[in-house]
Amino acid sequence: MTTSRKKLTLDIVLDVVCPWCYVGFRGLDWARMALSLDYTLDVRFRPYRLDPECPPEGRDRESTLARKFPDPAVRLASKKALVDAMQDVGLSFDPETPSRLPDTTDSHRLIRWAAEEGLAHEVVAGLFEAYWQHGEDVSRPDVLAQIASTAGLDEDEIRQRLATSEDRDAVRQEAAELRGGGLAGVPGFIINEAAGFEGALPKADLLAAIRQLAEETDAPD
Repeated sequence: MTTSRKKLTLDIVLDVVCPWCYVGFRGLDWARMALSLDYTLDVRFRPYRLDPECPPEGRDRESTLARKFPDPAVRLASKKALVDAMQDVGLSFDPETPSRLPDTTDSHRLIRWAAEEGLAHEVVAGLFEAYWQHGEDVSRPDVLAQIASTAGLDEDEIRQRLATSEDRDAVRQEAAELRGGGLAGVPGFIINEAAGFEGALPKADLLAAIRQLAEETDAPD
């Protein structure tokens, strides 16, 4: 006798210029393999803008972080914690590699369009790799188009859509609503549109937290 698996809708709220979101994304990759044994998964990526006031040309990353975290000891402790978290999920990158903090509105537009084709995961992975492994500017249309192409999307179509204002306001509004709804930090994980938590937990703890909330809630229709 075959037992149908319970549905699980899992939203991860992230910004690709957030290193902890990269860790959370990789941790979720590990967790979803285990979860897929018991649940029919619907994983969705939701936009968050670390700097909602970021100008189109972006900002210098080092000076921005220095203003936000003026105590060098705090920055050093944060970097050490990040490196430890990276090791837990099998990541290796230099947090100092990116020199710019770009406006990520267009990267979120690309993720939204990729979701229409079932390729959001591939695009998110490509965005994280481009920014954190190679220091690329993920606000540039040529960079985004190449990431889209590698993920399996039509490069020319993406270039054309990026040249318009399509979904720009929608992305910014959704990100603002998530921030205004009480999400204080990212990555954020929302289970069945009913409960959630913040932070890039160690992968075993992430799996346990998702399982607990999945059992306490039902997936939306």
